Amino acid sequence: MLRSLLAASALALTAACATAPAEVDQPRASTVAELGHQGMAPASGQPAEQLVVFFHGYTQSGEAMRPLAEQISARLPNAAFVFNDAPLTAGNGYSWYNFRGDDSAATKEAARAAAAELVSNLSNSMRISPDNIVTVGFSQGGGIAAQAATCITPGATAFVSLAGVIEAVCSQTGEVSPDGLIVWNEGDTTVNRERIDAGIASLEAAGHEPKLETYAGDGHWPVEPALASAVDFIVAQLGG
Repeated sequence: MLRSLLAASALALTAACATAPAEVDQPRASTVAELGHQGMAPASGQPAEQLVVFFHGYTQSGEAMRPLAEQISARLPNAAFVFNDAPLTAGNGYSWYNFRGDDSAATKEAARAAAAELVSNLSNSMRISPDNIVTVGFSQGGGIAAQAATCITPGATAFVSLAGVIEAVCSQTGEVSPDGLIVWNEGDTTVNRERIDAGIASLEAAGHEPKLETYAGDGHWPVEPALASAVDFIVAQLGG
């Protein structure tokens, strides 16, 4: 029954989720700073050839993802990185959507649409094709990263969910499905195995085939071996 419901939800989302990058006419590629986003320019000092877009966790800010971006940058010197703050305030940081309340469904849909639009606009403005883009998210942001990668046409080359809460994603629409990696600590009580499995079921119902890697650890933030594997995955996806 769960898989049937998820499949129906995924099919209902497909039409709304397929956000095709619009054509733009620009004299040159724009940088992260010129576009008004938080992030990092390529370490090489050259125009970006690859792009990694981060979505932070609940109550965090975009800067929480900078250390991971720096690890990747050391191996992909021609990659640019974007790690914006989410739109809603929560605690001492931000949230991509409301978990509860009458507007929770609306804010979740708004977050999905905004994430897809962000990646689509960055692809066009920076002149980086989706097959050179990876989205990465932690916890709440892990689900947003999966949506951002799957809800543009063509999809991003891959997404990484760091202990992410993944709900409805966009169905494969004939384009190559983004490769997906989920890393998770076995002792994580914030996002437990049942929620991880539910996220995998959502992805599979939409036609995707994510890979799950589990690690010994009790915290919510993935342990170092998990992060190292995620970095290796991103570098491999972007041709490093």
